[in-house]
Amino acid sequence: MKGFEVLFLVATSGLLAQARPEDLHSLNILVPVDPRHTAEDWNTIMGARTPSPKHLPGFSNVIKPQTDFTGKIHVFDAEPHITNGYTATHGQFPWQVAIIIDNSYFCGGSLISDDWVLTAAHCAINFTSFDVTLGSSQVDILSPGSRTLQSRTSFIHEEYDSSRINNDIALIKLPQMIDFTLYILPARLPSRAQVNDTLVGETLRCSGWGIICDDCSEISSTLQYVDLSVITNSVCQEVFGELITDTKICVSTGDLKSPCNGDSGGPLVFQEDDGRYTEVGIVSFGHILGCERGYPVAFTRITSYLDWIEEKTGIQIQ
Repeated sequence: MKGFEVLFLVATSGLLAQARPEDLHSLNILVPVDPRHTAEDWNTIMGARTPSPKHLPGFSNVIKPQTDFTGKIHVFDAEPHITNGYTATHGQFPWQVAIIIDNSYFCGGSLISDDWVLTAAHCAINFTSFDVTLGSSQVDILSPGSRTLQSRTSFIHEEYDSSRINNDIALIKLPQMIDFTLYILPARLPSRAQVNDTLVGETLRCSGWGIICDDCSEISSTLQYVDLSVITNSVCQEVFGELITDTKICVSTGDLKSPCNGDSGGPLVFQEDDGRYTEVGIVSFGHILGCERGYPVAFTRITSYLDWIEEKTGIQIQ
């Protein structure tokens, strides 16, 4: 494949319960590039083409109170951080998990049932051991109410293609069913009625422990999140060309909000009218020149894989 320079937002080393952010290092995977636009060119393009969100408020800094399975209501606020994003409060993203891979690498993921975790294929392929921490907002210490389970069972999409970054999706089977709590709850999967919804112009939310700036050498010790606007795949193709297919969803980072190295496998969610969050994307790749240059970021589009998820997990998707 010719023409595109891409940075996978992938693993960093360390064990969550013992990890120090300064000891965690990103592992970057590159593919060839034919740069048709400089960063300055792309900022001009995005300034002209970034669509206005059609669904607002699409996340405010003090978001709608969520009711958990016990009926308790909790409200989250936010403070500025990570490439113009925010620091998450404990329990704000109860589906977010941290995955330590073969005691060496780090990825994000999301809980989608009481015994299944969804992540990126490049976070699981050729690895055997996954220490999954649920309910924690910290990477250097375990938050109250968190727990860690080790799994040796993963399912990588059979047609995962690392050279073209296709079918970048995987599942991890937890060794036992976990109880849901205020801090541990699954993300909702999209319905089949949403398969044809491109979400262009919608404001989505991405979370993870990735680095908070291009010049940073450490991942964040505290979970971060950013709100991002979906762009059309045709606009995204102006940077990534043939890498962008219908099974991917792209977001604008023209305002320098972006996931970055260490966020791979993490969730991209959409707040629906009922106030609940549906996971629609998995962090897959961005541009090698950095996370603060205005280039878009690509995610695996979950609606393209509902049959596959249902087949592997037995989760009934309506």
